[in-house]
Amino acid sequence: MKMLQFLTIVSTLIIAYSCSSISKEDCKRDMYQFGLDQGYKGASNLAEDIKRVCSSDSVTVDLLNYEKGFNIGWDVYCSPTHGLENGMKGELYKSFCPSTKEDHYHASFLIGKKIYEKKDQLQELEDKLREVEKEDSTELPVKDELKQLKEEVVNLNREIQSLEQAGRK
Repeated sequence: MKMLQFLTIVSTLIIAYSCSSISKEDCKRDMYQFGLDQGYKGASNLAEDIKRVCSSDSVTVDLLNYEKGFNIGWDVYCSPTHGLENGMKGELYKSFCPSTKEDHYHASFLIGKKIYEKKDQLQELEDKLREVEKEDSTELPVKDELKQLKEEVVNLNREIQSLEQAGRK
């Protein structure tokens, strides 16, 4: 019976440590920089994981420095500017921002996402425009299509510029 309890405890510990998002190697890292990196990526605060995984190590872990770095990185991540940049990259929305910053981050992210989508549309239009130009036809329908495509490109560029200005305010 004691052997069964021992095996259960060992397997539970193995599972707990294998599911951890940090490793023993992370316990030796500069905790301020580690926290800064985590916060800047918009990742979860790992203070509890660090405490759990590193508690048996002979290395002293400075959780206060981790928290300080994380909060500074998180502040940068949760800025409207960063939200705009993430949206413009076409990233999926994810935010662990505090409620005081979430609305601004989310609004900027949505503007960035619109810019991303408009630039995708612009690329498609420009590709189509190049195809029509290659046809090198003097026929009126082709000339009309070229004119219309060029107007759409100009209008889309204006929309993108307007969205970028709105996002930077």
